[in-house]
Amino acid sequence: MDEERPDNLEKPEILAPDELEAASVVARSFIRSVLGSIGWGIKFAGSAIVDLCLPRSCADCQKIGTLPQKSWCGPCWEKIGRIDPPLCPGCGRPFGDAPSSPDHLCGDCIERSFRFDSARSAAIHEGAVRTRVHQFKFGGQLKWTPCLVELLEAAYTAWELPAPDLIVPVPLHLKRLSERGFNQAGVLARELGRKIKTPVSACALVRKNQTLPQTRLKRGERLQNVKGAFEVSDKSTVRGRRILLIDDVFTTGTTLSECAKILKRKGGASEVYALTVTRALPD
Repeated sequence: MDEERPDNLEKPEILAPDELEAASVVARSFIRSVLGSIGWGIKFAGSAIVDLCLPRSCADCQKIGTLPQKSWCGPCWEKIGRIDPPLCPGCGRPFGDAPSSPDHLCGDCIERSFRFDSARSAAIHEGAVRTRVHQFKFGGQLKWTPCLVELLEAAYTAWELPAPDLIVPVPLHLKRLSERGFNQAGVLARELGRKIKTPVSACALVRKNQTLPQTRLKRGERLQNVKGAFEVSDKSTVRGRRILLIDDVFTTGTTLSECAKILKRKGGASEVYALTVTRALPD
């Protein structure tokens, strides 16, 4: 999901592109892709070595002593606004204001507004998780990757999503990829794929049009903003496959829906499910 960079964050580091395969599809630059991949890999490997050599601190309170290979201590994990029933079985919108009601379709899903088969998110876009998403995404702080991927993996397991044949991240346009240095959805997708032992394709879907940040726009404008913005680079990669689409934040679902539409209509994907770290609730 496209957001504007918060003003209170430090300027992002200049990092080698993570979404190198996507960049190569768009820019046709094999050398740039390979070099970028090596650079990102070294940076992430360095972070992993630090985790192995030093005790991991909690992603919220920063105290040492989290569970083995976990990024959150028990009390902070319990504080996270994780999404639980009741919710919409289609898009995963939680109904926290009606905790005793059964699961039921929201208005968007009744109107069949979305093209994905279903969507789920790990937590509400608030508090420590929201802060870590912003620091990771806009501040280039890849050290928060493990704590966000743990949330994705927990949601994937809890919601019993159908086992995917392929994981695909929501792509960035080449210009924004160059400015940011990496695609946050691509980083999350690769690490989740490693954990659930599922192949990831960073180049199956590309963003051919540079769009405005979705947070600036009303719902109707968001639909027009992303319409025609994506394309499938290689139909054989997704044809007949069940796809798990990954992004950092679900706001209105328009970006995820447009990606799902293109993966199905142009790429021939059999099913597309969406999974995000957080879900932004309407005001």
